[in-house]
Amino acid sequence: MKQIALTKTETRAAISLASVYGLRMFGLFLVLPVLATYSENYQGYSLAAVGLAIGIYGLTQSVFQIPLGLLSDRIGRKPVIIGGLIVFAFGSWIASTAVSMQGLILGRAIQGCGAIASALMAYAADVSREERRSHMMAILGMSIGASFVIALIVGPILAVKYHLSGLFDITLILTFMAIAVVIWVVPNVKQQVRQRDVLPAWQQLKTILAHPQLRRLDFGIFSLHFLLSSSFVDLPILLEQSGIAKEHHAWIYLPVMVVSFLLMVPGIIVAEKKHQHAKVMGLAISFILLSQLIWFGFNQSWALIAGLLIFFIGFNFMESMLPSMVSRFAPVAGKGTAMGVYSTSQFMGSFLGGALTGVIGEYLGGGYVFISGSIIVAIWLIINRGQQNAPAMTGLSIELPHSGIKQEKLTELLRQEGIEEAMLMETDNMLYIRIDTQKLDGVAAKALVESSI
Repeated sequence: MKQIALTKTETRAAISLASVYGLRMFGLFLVLPVLATYSENYQGYSLAAVGLAIGIYGLTQSVFQIPLGLLSDRIGRKPVIIGGLIVFAFGSWIASTAVSMQGLILGRAIQGCGAIASALMAYAADVSREERRSHMMAILGMSIGASFVIALIVGPILAVKYHLSGLFDITLILTFMAIAVVIWVVPNVKQQVRQRDVLPAWQQLKTILAHPQLRRLDFGIFSLHFLLSSSFVDLPILLEQSGIAKEHHAWIYLPVMVVSFLLMVPGIIVAEKKHQHAKVMGLAISFILLSQLIWFGFNQSWALIAGLLIFFIGFNFMESMLPSMVSRFAPVAGKGTAMGVYSTSQFMGSFLGGALTGVIGEYLGGGYVFISGSIIVAIWLIINRGQQNAPAMTGLSIELPHSGIKQEKLTELLRQEGIEEAMLMETDNMLYIRIDTQKLDGVAAKALVESSI
């Protein structure tokens, strides 16, 4: 079946959702490289408190991801995304006015209550066709990576003038910008699914939790973000001890991220074109394990930088591949719930990575951080051995006549065996059909659609 480029709606959605994700994550990443040093004068300062301030956001995110993912399946993605951004803005204001570590931790915790990641990723899955879904998720992943790189560079620069409270004020402004993008730029898409697939919320959640492939992917994102949080609490210290002044760290991170983005692209191409998702994922996990071993065994600057490059090749690939895989394995009407569980796992990893690193670094020393990281990645490799490639689903895009398609015809189409999802892209006047190729081939599906127009 011929695959075409992104439609206007998909392009608009990809850019606008990536902007929302990027603005929000930029505000979060902005404080990471400076929080430990610029909070030294706060009441109750300690390394353990710093680790908790970094990680508490992930804890509250993990608590609210599933409920808000379920809610987005019921009332729609946009209301949940806007509401979550408002809560995030309030937490940013609390953090900007804090004078103690307790107040800073409270603000970070409230920020995390605006848990919109599952709704954002589910929206991206809603608006994209099956054959272009990995591209959509990759764009979202790249927006996170770009936000991370830019924040690492400008965070220390802005902190000199505005201090930690000023960075949270900047985050507040960026959040209001993200809300404006959601309201006026993110496209509206009408989606309908088979009614027999819409389960009660708790039953739907149990179905997601019982899915063995989704569980593997959830453990993967937990491990990935545990390692991201834990690594960047300790790595800046190691880099400085190796002779690289902290003022120059940004110029290490920038080329590492750019090169790692370029080197991850062949992996995505092989995984998609050759249908070798599981094998390439295993290779990426091996890269991440190698980085942990390098950081544990060597303290020279060249080795630390090489470990960074190897880590981010694996990280960037998995960051783009994992949500795409979740959206393909998830039930059609439960993508929001599946993304909620996925995001819960992600942010629980962020919380434990930050909080445990603060405790381990303070009481046991930095080397134990990478020992624990190596153990987690080794377990991840074992679990990934049962990972399957993406399921045999494909998509069919049909250009509609100017009269469109009647509601009753669309409902009748969804009752046909093998047609799992129908999505109307009104802006492009196109109908997207998701097909289970084990039940219905593309020719027969196209005939069914054309007979309904």
